Formats: sequence, C-alpha cells, structure tokens
Amino acid sequence: MQQNTWIQLLNSRSSDAQAIILPYVFSVLGVFAFIIWGGEAADTGAVQLAIAAWIVLGSLWTLLWFDGVLADISAAMKDMDSEVAGSNIGQNFAKAPFPLFRGFNALVIVIMAVVQLSALYS
Repeated sequence: MQQNTWIQLLNSRSSDAQAIILPYVFSVLGVFAFIIWGGEAADTGAVQLAIAAWIVLGSLWTLLWFDGVLADISAAMKDMDSEVAGSNIGQNFAKAPFPLFRGFNALVIVIMAVVQLSALYS
C-alpha cells in the first residue's frame, strides 16, 4: 500500500472514532438526565420503551462503529511501510494490544447500557 493511502485511511478511521465518541457520551448523559429529572414521564411505559430502545440500539450502533474503527486501525498496523515500522511510534503502534482495546470497548458499552436500563426500570 502506498504511504499516502495508508495515512489517509488511518486519518479517516481516526476521524470516525472521534465522530462517535462525543455523541455517545452526550446520549448517555442525556438518558441519565432524563431518568433523574424526567418526573412522571420517565415512569410512563411507552416512554420507557422508547428510551430503552434508544439505549440498546444506540449502544449497539456505537459498539459496531467503534469496533470497526479499532479493527481497521489494527489491520493498518500490518500495512506500515518499513520507514514507519522502524520509527519509535511505529514500534509502539505494533505493540498495541488491539484485541484488548476491542474487548474493553465492548465491555464498557455493554456495562453502560445495562446500567442505563437498570436505572430506567428501577
């Protein structure tokens, strides 16, 4: 792969990662704010179902999106040219435990979804 193409792909995927993190954080905070201050609306069955659907689908969407980013960045590690691979940052990049990152990402998103659903229905 040409160096310029490799850089553009990594830049694109890192932008994808940045694009999902902030909306996910705001979504989680918004759900918790609604649960805390939603009053009687938070206790309505139809509203709870809609919020629960958002929690599940939004979490799944975030999980798939971010996992795809991590998978592509992990694959890009194998496509480094010799100059990048020989640099300090290239060597550090090659040592990164991407399977651990992917597993931890999934764990955090699943735990946050479970906590939100538990708070919604308690």
